[in-house]
Amino acid sequence: MNSFTLLPWDTSFFGFKVARVLLEDAGRAEFEHIIQRIKEEHIRLTYFFVLSDTDNLNGMVNDAGGLLVDEKITFSKIPGFHTGISNIVVEYRGTGEESELVDLALQAGLYSRFRLDDNFRNGEYERLYKSWLENSITGKIAFNVLIATVQDKIAGLLTLGAKGDHAEIGLLSVDEKYRGKGIGKDLVYYADNIAFMKQYGKIKVATQIQNEGACILYGKCGYEIESKISIYHLWQ
Repeated sequence: MNSFTLLPWDTSFFGFKVARVLLEDAGRAEFEHIIQRIKEEHIRLTYFFVLSDTDNLNGMVNDAGGLLVDEKITFSKIPGFHTGISNIVVEYRGTGEESELVDLALQAGLYSRFRLDDNFRNGEYERLYKSWLENSITGKIAFNVLIATVQDKIAGLLTLGAKGDHAEIGLLSVDEKYRGKGIGKDLVYYADNIAFMKQYGKIKVATQIQNEGACILYGKCGYEIESKISIYHLWQ
């Protein structure tokens, strides 16, 4: 089923009109109607979410000038309980003022479509991920913020929230100086433990297919691929 949604938060945050279109089965006439609506409502940026295996839909968005900015892959699993976490992982209780946290939040977005799309020219990616971190710490979009520490330095970050009936990992990053020590795995396992104790039936996480390290990590942690979606930005 197709949908067209105006996005008030994105519109307010970026300072121009933003909408999201989910395309599942649009024919040429319906697609042209969507494009016409975008023009009539003066929408500056439209996110098109298209199933990756629908060649005709991807072709129509591409032909309309859509920029492929993300191949989003969603992983999921049934939560379980893990022992043997070797790194120091704790629930963060601070205010978010530590510079390491901001750096980790920005590192989490290195493959973000908001960083890779050159049409964003006013620090939108940085502002967006800093806002994501702040809203996670204040509990607006996450119920747990986890950090891993090495010699009292914050080396890893994970935010965990819920969407509907499932838990969902949001931000996840390990500082490049501390990679290869199993910190990412331990953060994911700790989040899995929380989801298990809160009795969620499923835990999910989305990343970019280009982020090979993250995809390998989730596979090693028992996650399976649930869906693949191509995301386009159409600017007017």
